[in-house]
Amino acid sequence: MNALSSLAILIVLSASVALSLEPRLHTPGGALLLFAGSLFISLGFLLFGRLRFDELFASPAPEAPAKR
Repeated sequence: MNALSSLAILIVLSASVALSLEPRLHTPGGALLLFAGSLFISLGFLLFGRLRFDELFASPAPEAPAKR
């Protein structure tokens, strides 16, 4: 796991903890909102976690000449 993805996970976890400490979210609607947000983030990691940032932002490889 590279440093960029570790930092992203740490930021998401810290943000969810900070949001859960808000007194306005200590209601059933707030709990549902936190659950839905966490589910959205978790599904994003499950669906797109296989993508690597370094491969995504890398310049494309030069094309090899066609063999005939």
